[in-house]
Amino acid sequence: MNRNAQYQRSSKNNEAIVLNDDDEDDEPKISKKIKNDEDDCVIKVDVIPWMSKKTMMIKNPVLRLHNEMIEFFNYISPSDQEHKRRITAYMRVEKYLQDLAPEAQIESFGSFKTKMYLPNADIDMVMIETSCSQKQLYKKVAAKMMKQTNKFENVNLIANAKVPIIKFVEVESQYHFDLSFNQLDGLKQIEELEKAFEIYPELKFLLMTLKCILKQRDLNETYSGGVGSFLLFQMILAFLREYRKDFFQHNKQDQIKNITLGEYIIKFLEFYGIKFDVSRKKIVMGQGGSIQNKSTQDDRFSLISPQDSDHDVGHSSYKIKEIFKIFQNRHNFLTNYNFKPGESVLRYLVNPIDQKFSFLKPV
Repeated sequence: MNRNAQYQRSSKNNEAIVLNDDDEDDEPKISKKIKNDEDDCVIKVDVIPWMSKKTMMIKNPVLRLHNEMIEFFNYISPSDQEHKRRITAYMRVEKYLQDLAPEAQIESFGSFKTKMYLPNADIDMVMIETSCSQKQLYKKVAAKMMKQTNKFENVNLIANAKVPIIKFVEVESQYHFDLSFNQLDGLKQIEELEKAFEIYPELKFLLMTLKCILKQRDLNETYSGGVGSFLLFQMILAFLREYRKDFFQHNKQDQIKNITLGEYIIKFLEFYGIKFDVSRKKIVMGQGGSIQNKSTQDDRFSLISPQDSDHDVGHSSYKIKEIFKIFQNRHNFLTNYNFKPGESVLRYLVNPIDQKFSFLKPV
């Protein structure tokens, strides 16, 4: 099989590699037991809702992981119907905020804008009114929203964060929202995200898998010391740039197209979990990206924004060492464990029976 041609097709169409051309249904299904006549063994698999029968038959665990990541992406990504429901909820909230401040500009951004969000993810919004300070606008909206119990519930005011936000649930839809004020960074990031997805087709698969890994461990919120979506995107982008440099330096750039998603994620876990020195190194995202020495050693993660060289996007992620320890642990497991035929590899990164995160797609 020409793995390169197959991967290029699969990346573009979000389809997994197939090892044969029979007429079996390729859609990921819940499978308990499959007979593999070639190996003359019975494959017993726990409930893995994204994994197809053909993927179970792949002998090489790294190739199997490649397929699983594509199937997981297809499974966990929002359907058109789900996204439309979110848009409807967003428009109701937008109208309420516009009535509060007719002169304000209200926009969505982040994973909601790119449709790269997990089930139950927050919808990110920003309210911009230059005639008010960030603090004034925040207080004005918070005071009003707290009284609208028929529209909003679980209103949580995060005033001490670097970027003050209001977290709330819209009653009618039960969707969670994050509202920030006079903050343009999120809007500037959209173009960068879309451009990166085009240049690096593997990025979106890595992003969704890693988002879930962090979400299951409650390490996905920047305001509580974790790694938020945009920082994670920047970390993956920095890794891909560094990883590709070796190929270009040795005139092996043609080999890049043969790298599987399984190889990419193992190398990502190694890069941050083992190789990256948080105390001595910083990541600079501007001008093509580079890893540089810090002027002063410290224990904080440093990733400098591509839009603003004075903004350290990683500084707030004070749980970064805990996160990198998890990456190290998972890398060591994936590279040392003897995977059984037909066994899900991805389940050891993304646990489908984890109680903190539902894999049941909304109806």
